[in-house]
Amino acid sequence: MPHSTKGVIAGFLATVVISVLMMLLSTMGQPQFDIVTLIDRLGSIGRGGAWVDHFIVGALFWGPIFSGFETVTPKAPLWQKGLAFGAITWLLMMLIFMPVVGAGFFGTGLGIAEPLGMLFLHLVYGAVLGVAFGVIDTQVEALASRRAPPA
Repeated sequence: MPHSTKGVIAGFLATVVISVLMMLLSTMGQPQFDIVTLIDRLGSIGRGGAWVDHFIVGALFWGPIFSGFETVTPKAPLWQKGLAFGAITWLLMMLIFMPVVGAGFFGTGLGIAEPLGMLFLHLVYGAVLGVAFGVIDTQVEALASRRAPPA
């Protein structure tokens, strides 16, 4: 299985985890964790489109990029690489996405809670991404070694 495919699968799983966490926190009155509402600010895609975009970015964009990040960074536990990757994606969100949705650099137009909430979600995403990637990689290698013809 290609490394990037493992990244897509791990990215999808990590996106599912933060989506469930996001919905749970929103129902508990914590709207600063709702990335989809920020995506919906972009305009004409609507709430459903914002959810689709959220999954496309998490699985099809960041997942494969993580697979490349994982190969070029020094050897470390994948959960740690995932945390570092999550911090990088948060920084990029603060510098690019937040200004685009009218929240200013680092979401200064929203206050402190939203940028901190987004940091939390990105760190969870990264940790789950790294762990899931490692599990998938290990399972694929084990399956491949079982199917290999005897030497």
